[in-house]
Amino acid sequence: MIEFFDTTVLVAAMVEDEKRHEACAQALEEAKDGYACIHSLAECYATLTGGRLGVQLSPTDAANLVRHNVHECLTLVGLTASEYLKLLDSAGPAGARGGAIYDFLLLACARKAKAERIYTLNRRHFIALAPDLAQKIVSP
Repeated sequence: MIEFFDTTVLVAAMVEDEKRHEACAQALEEAKDGYACIHSLAECYATLTGGRLGVQLSPTDAANLVRHNVHECLTLVGLTASEYLKLLDSAGPAGARGGAIYDFLLLACARKAKAERIYTLNRRHFIALAPDLAQKIVSP
């Protein structure tokens, strides 16, 4: 089964103090055919070094954690420039404004990976942006 992991799940899997850590870490560990958006590398790094979670790792530690838990464990998928432009054209009609564009980007990458399950801790937001994927969008 092709499983796609959004940034919220990846961060929760790496940060033991996160409320959903155990479930997210288990989902990531058990993934046989796991994918993530290449953009999630930067989002994870930003979250881990930013201090918002009450944890502020050094840049080196955050980069190593992201490398080990994301890059080495999952297949990364990204969009071409043409695909980005199509994404931007469809963002407004889908309701993706402001920071929601990043969730919309992750959903586009999940589609590109042909994900059969999409893990997120923002299920409601993801479903609002992609109601056709509602049956595939789950929280660990």
